[in-house]
Amino acid sequence: MSARQHAEINIEAHLLHAALEPLLEGLTVPLRYVVASGEGLGSENDQQEQMRRTLDPVRARNPNLTISAKVASDHGTIVRKDFRAIAEAARELAALTRES
Repeated sequence: MSARQHAEINIEAHLLHAALEPLLEGLTVPLRYVVASGEGLGSENDQQEQMRRTLDPVRARNPNLTISAKVASDHGTIVRKDFRAIAEAARELAALTRES
């Protein structure tokens, strides 16, 4: 996949995420994000960080949405490199479920 194709897919994914905003705002169960802070293939000029910030207003309106961790990986390597942070986010959710 070329860098351009990869960037186009990332943009489309963020547009789809934005379309989910009403659903995310109404979510009544906890949701945890592990956010990749690295630049993705084909990104330039801090595009990834700008796209990540689109979640901030939704998170501000719904306390069920929380960032569990922000890791150094990019979106292509987060599962491989930061699986421990993902596992910790899952443990956070499991603990909340046991408490309820």
